[in-house]
Amino acid sequence: MKRTRMYQVLLVLVFCLIAIVQNRAFSQLEERLGKSLKQDAVDVWEDFLNTLDRRGLSDPHWQIEPEVQEKLITYFKAKIDANVSEGLTSLPERLPSYIHRFPEEMLQKLKSHAERALETAPNNGAAAKFLAIEAFSEVDTQIPPEKTPILEKAMTLVPKDFEICFFAYATYTRFGDQMTAEALAALERLFGRLRGGDHRVSYLWTVRLYTSEVAATPVQVYFKIHKKHPVIDRWEVVLNEMLAVFNNQLIIEPDSGVFNIIAHIHEAMGDLEAAQAVFKKVQPYYEERLKENPNDRTALSSLANIHAKLGDSDLARQYQVKADPTLAWEGQVLPEFSPVVDLDGKPVSLADYRGKLVLLDFWATWCGPCITELPNIKEVYEKYHDKGFEIIGISLDTDEAALHTFIKENRLPWRQVFDGAGRETPLAQQYRVRSIPAQFLMDREGKVISVKARGKRLKDLVEAEIGDNTE
Repeated sequence: MKRTRMYQVLLVLVFCLIAIVQNRAFSQLEERLGKSLKQDAVDVWEDFLNTLDRRGLSDPHWQIEPEVQEKLITYFKAKIDANVSEGLTSLPERLPSYIHRFPEEMLQKLKSHAERALETAPNNGAAAKFLAIEAFSEVDTQIPPEKTPILEKAMTLVPKDFEICFFAYATYTRFGDQMTAEALAALERLFGRLRGGDHRVSYLWTVRLYTSEVAATPVQVYFKIHKKHPVIDRWEVVLNEMLAVFNNQLIIEPDSGVFNIIAHIHEAMGDLEAAQAVFKKVQPYYEERLKENPNDRTALSSLANIHAKLGDSDLARQYQVKADPTLAWEGQVLPEFSPVVDLDGKPVSLADYRGKLVLLDFWATWCGPCITELPNIKEVYEKYHDKGFEIIGISLDTDEAALHTFIKENRLPWRQVFDGAGRETPLAQQYRVRSIPAQFLMDREGKVISVKARGKRLKDLVEAEIGDNTE
């Protein structure tokens, strides 16, 4: 259990570190691959992106204006008809991240056009790629994928395209263990195409395997495979290729945040000595960063992980709390709210909830991970509300009308506290919340069980607390 916990901590840290370089990486990637759309007289795709607040995290009610839709339809038809040039399509980078924003009618027109293009020219890689992206833009992970052949066809028809291989891997990981072989094949293709090319391009695509676009990193998939499985050697080849890419990156940019990924891969492959050597090597670097900025959260989190891996749990805990002050509440009775009211104007007090199991959920409608978490919260609420489980939402939104609309449309039945101050809301300051979602689970006496009660952990913790009262 302790080892599993350490892996979870390391994975969280890795995702945080990679987020720092991700935005810069994508813009550099487009330039390196020579797929910038600046050649277009009117850059329709950039115009489309510029209508999005926060590049894809815009209001859920956002719509594409009709005239923009028509421009996009013309734009994509031309890209599809252009087929493949020198092993690549001219479809825009990051299309998989944005295609779900397309209105259904527009999407169907483009899908029909791509299908006709593929029927007319079976080797049209651009059409195959568009159809593959469209087919898996929303998938039901409970149903085995029936459209996998279109992904295979797309990868075959665009032999120099890194993105379709990455997209295939990211898609297969959403289906869990049943698609492990396909995920491996997609990774092998990705690294096969990267091999011998520009190192920066290799690094940017490899680091992308550690972003939220994939449901499981290669190491996470590798952990689940029995060591006697026939494909284990192939997975280790891929992991060693990743190590080579990341080690080369350290020579170029030693503060890139890949130290922890390297150590994690070494640990996964059973080389604990190599993993510890990496941590010892990087420790002075983060200590120097703290001297320059004592509040550097990346440095604090990294040192927490380093000391945990090197066996000093007390020092690791100190750094963890400095990086995330909410952790200090665990095991403590949460102090009473500053005077607040809910959206109906009724006073809210923690004292009113004594005897109940309570989730204090700091969230916002503009927070992607918060919205992703909502179905899980609703499921736990519906199952355990009648048995003593309550939720108090603390919204960090600034638009009350939009918040009301979102709550109504998504049928959120629990109380919501809102003051319009956004990130500066006094409650976030009072409880030292620096990022959201922040989910405080409190027991019947008001003592904090966890400040990280998300995903399956929320369900497990609530079940453990209410289990005795379910008869």
